[in-house]
Amino acid sequence: MRSIGFVLLICLGNLPLMADGTLSTEGKTSWKIVLPDSPTEVEKTASKELADHLNQATGAEFPVVSEKDAPETNGIFLGNTSAGKKLLGNRPFAFDEIRIRTEGGNLYLTGHERRGTLYAVYSFLQDVVGILWLDPDRTFVPKKPTLVVPECDISYTPPMFSREMYHRRAQPTVFSARMKGNGFVTEPYGGRISILHFVHSFYRYLPPAEYFEKHPEWYSEIKGVRTAEHGQLCLTNDAMREELTRKVLETLRKNPGAKIIDISQNDWHGYCQCEKCRALDEREESHAGTLVAFLNRVAEDVEKEFPDVLVESLAYQYTRKPPKTLRPRDNVLIRLCTIECSYIQPLDGPQNREFAADMEGWSQIAKHLFIWDYVTNYTNYIAPFPNLEVLPQNMRYFVQHGAIGLFEEGEGDDFCELKNWMLMRLMWDPSLDEKQLFTQFCDAYYGREITPLLRQYWDVLVQRAKASGVYLGCFGVQSQNWLDLETLNQATRIFNDAMAKSEALYGKDSPAFQALRKAKMGIDYVWIQRYFALKSQARREKKPFEGPKDLGGMVADFIERCERFKTQSLAISQQSKLREQLEAMRSYDAVRRNPPEGCQNLEPDAWFAVDDALFANFKDVAQRVDDPASVDGKATRMTTRVDWNTSYTPTVQGKYRLLVSMRADAELEKGLAGNLGVYNSREKKGVMSHPLPVEELKGEEYRWIDCGVVDFQPGCYIWFAHRHNPQVEALYVDRLILMEAE
Repeated sequence: MRSIGFVLLICLGNLPLMADGTLSTEGKTSWKIVLPDSPTEVEKTASKELADHLNQATGAEFPVVSEKDAPETNGIFLGNTSAGKKLLGNRPFAFDEIRIRTEGGNLYLTGHERRGTLYAVYSFLQDVVGILWLDPDRTFVPKKPTLVVPECDISYTPPMFSREMYHRRAQPTVFSARMKGNGFVTEPYGGRISILHFVHSFYRYLPPAEYFEKHPEWYSEIKGVRTAEHGQLCLTNDAMREELTRKVLETLRKNPGAKIIDISQNDWHGYCQCEKCRALDEREESHAGTLVAFLNRVAEDVEKEFPDVLVESLAYQYTRKPPKTLRPRDNVLIRLCTIECSYIQPLDGPQNREFAADMEGWSQIAKHLFIWDYVTNYTNYIAPFPNLEVLPQNMRYFVQHGAIGLFEEGEGDDFCELKNWMLMRLMWDPSLDEKQLFTQFCDAYYGREITPLLRQYWDVLVQRAKASGVYLGCFGVQSQNWLDLETLNQATRIFNDAMAKSEALYGKDSPAFQALRKAKMGIDYVWIQRYFALKSQARREKKPFEGPKDLGGMVADFIERCERFKTQSLAISQQSKLREQLEAMRSYDAVRRNPPEGCQNLEPDAWFAVDDALFANFKDVAQRVDDPASVDGKATRMTTRVDWNTSYTPTVQGKYRLLVSMRADAELEKGLAGNLGVYNSREKKGVMSHPLPVEELKGEEYRWIDCGVVDFQPGCYIWFAHRHNPQVEALYVDRLILMEAE
């Protein structure tokens, strides 16, 4: 496949200029933009976008006229014009295909009727004029008062039918459309590729509140008991399938024009273990056996009434492996998810062998294959996530194995503008050179003189992550798993040089400098998170320490940047805690007040305290409440609703003595109020569990729970659990302390 950008560059470099191909001369033009006499809404949008951007680039006004008023030459014909059809023929365009052609002193920009003309306009503006839409708020427009167009005859169809970048900095309609995405756009820009009941939809069709009491057999049997609590559907139950099919057809009738409807598992495990489901899955050597058999039956009924509708489902977690003998029907769409993969290696690398086998298996049996890919670190949205090198490799891997749709789930903040932009460019054209894309974006966004330093910064991080052997998943990865002191020092020096150069060249108020300030939040956050541990290591090992000389100053600056750049969360499901977490960073000295015995005799950086505001609180099941007895007036309150939802991942590795400040409200005088412990998620094993007796915690006074020395290895986190005894009203956690033990 040849790159459209590459073809246009050939036009610019090697072909003669078309007759009268000078669109503007010193800010003046005689050219007109020509629309069909009855233009579509999208064609009108295309004309406005073309006129506005050409004006910004050349200074010239390009009037928009109907075809009946078109000039014989010097016309830019958009869309379904009679002249365009006469020249190009009446063959139907492929979906999202674009056509760019010069002929007879005119320029023709057209394509597929839905939005091909708009994409042709954007390709022309980007690849010929040189305009770059960098993020929703910044556009690079070169000044070309004299603009010359070469002779061109280009037809291009993107290899992927559906292209979605899921990130708040990529989803606004206008930016998404300009980057030729089609997942988050409104009708004036061609509308989105919509999917009815988009993913995790089993219970949308058959909500347990409506059906379970009468039909428990329609839901998962788990350990011999039918349940809808974190369960799925019993996919071999014919009566259930008939009712679900009825609901699917009803949904399609209410949404005429829909082309895809989703029927997919809930977002947890809990698959059915009944005799029939188990037998089918065992025969197919995958839980996708029951899924595909079920989908085929539903899709067969859908096809009778809606022959052009695709039935979508997920190959996700327990259904990721393709079935041994069953094949999805031609009107079934499989969306394969990469959630378990490592993103420091390409998806066909050694760490991802199992996924590659599944990918290649589905590509052989599924006529329609979409991908749901993950390009962020949900555990730590801010810190560096060195996946940049594999993004283009994985994109090409998807296309090479037949993927026609891609949903890139981002959400994180680490160089998100660069990653979003590269991914959206590559979704449209996977053959583009990623090194050129990196340079093109960084030159325009951060400044040409800064680009070499940013390339050096990324090379340092990627090479260190590779050398560390880290499994760079989208969950559970903290910087201490791979980013060592030496590398952090080196990356910080590079970034400091970039900041100094940017300030000198462009000034502190420039968009380029402010963009660099935002990008630097990643390594600054690492220094804030790991300050005491890194300071201690540097002291013990007599190594340089490039971290902040004034931690409070860095924290204050980091908080200001969070507000300026509209940071939403530090980790997944923690949006509501952001302000508290930032304030907890600011009060790092406060939580060091009144430490337990032993801290006083240690170096100041040999122990550190962690405020409960920095704990993970999954789905906000625990509550942070006012408590005058706590060190900072607040504590995390865990009731019987809370199990392992409250946790903390230490920023240290090695042996540390763990102490936790806790208390309890309880009616009991004796007994077990709960437990706390350490779990290694990488090795999937418990490291330590410590009982919490009521008699040691009951009352309004906080007590130190000494858990002894723990060897914290990559993947370890500290968890807190209530025993679900109603006579223990609540457990409270104030803070924890880690003291060097070696």
